[in-house]
Formats: sequence, C-alpha cells, structure tokens
Amino acid sequence: MSARVKPTRRPSKVLPTVLGVLIAMVGFATLMIRLEATREGYRLSALHDEIAKLQDENRELRLTAAQLSSHDRLRALAPQYHLAPPGRGQVVMLP
Repeated sequence: MSARVKPTRRPSKVLPTVLGVLIAMVGFATLMIRLEATREGYRLSALHDEIAKLQDENRELRLTAAQLSSHDRLRALAPQYHLAPPGRGQVVMLP
C-alpha cells in the first residue's frame, strides 16, 4: 500500500497583492511630493525675479523723484510760475 500524500495548500495571493499596492501607493506619494516641491521651487524662483524687478523699478522711481525735487531744478522753474522768495513778514515761525 502506498503512503497517503497530504494535499498541499496553495500559497495565498492576498499578501503579495497588498504589498504591491502599498509599494505603488508609497511610490505615487513620493512622486507627488517631489512634483509639488518642484512646482514650489519654480514659484519661488518667479517670486525672486519679480522682487528683483520691483526693486529696480523702485530704485528708478526714487531717482526720478530725487531729480524732480532737486533745489536747482525748482529754483529754475520758480520764475515760470511767478514764485519768488518770501518777503519780510511773510514767514511765521510757530513755537
């Protein structure tokens, strides 16, 4: 008589499937985080460029304001508008 052979159980496919799904989810999450970091890097770079542009514009506007309010220029323009230095008694000093 032959020895009785026990039937073997098939290995479960649930564990490898769960592990595969978890690995895929971790990979996808890592990809999304890197994508968002890259996007923020580009946004930050654009903001730095805008700051530099606005600083240049501010510098130019300050220079223009300084040129327009220079004493020599204002003295040269005063006669066109019939302006003269104040006479005696026209300036009142407040305490």
